[in-house]
Formats: sequence, structure tokens, C-alpha cells
Amino acid sequence: MARVAWRAVGVVLGTDLCPNNTWQFYVWCNMFLPNETRFYTVGLAAVTWAIWLARNKATFEKQLIKSPFEIVYSACSFLLYSAGLQPVEEVARLRLGAEMIRASTTKLMAMCEGARRATGDEGEVFSG
Repeated sequence: MARVAWRAVGVVLGTDLCPNNTWQFYVWCNMFLPNETRFYTVGLAAVTWAIWLARNKATFEKQLIKSPFEIVYSACSFLLYSAGLQPVEEVARLRLGAEMIRASTTKLMAMCEGARRATGDEGEVFSG
């Protein structure tokens, strides 16, 4: 599940690369978001927290996610929340970034849904 969630984030950023560890995550961010170093740790925390919550729901509540994009939306919500905890001059940039990720994810979901319908896929629940 985590790999698919990270890949979904990567697709939104315009890459098919996926980080395998924290060091690679920071290299990845520097490649695709070179001027936003102050937000790397916030992004890492948001995505890992969203993955952790999805795994807990699957493990303890038996609620499987239907799409890894749910994790990306959850991460965007955490980014929007954490924007209020940032210095005043950085709030607007973090909110803009979260909204851009959310908008890109929505477009990507629509493309995936169109492809799914074209192939007649029934849309199984994602179990990781």
C-alpha cells in the first residue's frame, strides 16, 4: 500500500520514480521541488501519517481503501492543517502546494476512472 501511495504522489509530481527510504525521499524532493526545501519534512510527515492511518483502518477496523488516491487526499488534508502551524510568510505557499496536489490527484483519478470503465474493470477494493 505504501509503495502505491508514494507512486501516486510521484505521478502527481510528474515522475515514475519512487523513494525507498528517507534519504531518497529528500533527494526526490530536491529533484522535483528544488525551491521548497522548508516543506520537505512537512510533506514526508503528511504522507507517512496518511499511510499509517490507512494501514490502521485496514488492520484494526477492517476498512480497506478503494484507491491509493485516498491516501494522497488524506495527506493533502494534513498539509492544509499543518499550513496553519508554519510561519506566516509560508502559509500561502504550503496551502497552494497542497491544493495543486489535490487538483492533480483529482485529474489523475478521472483519467484512471475513464481507463477503468473503458476496460470494463469492476473496481476491486485495494488491499495493498
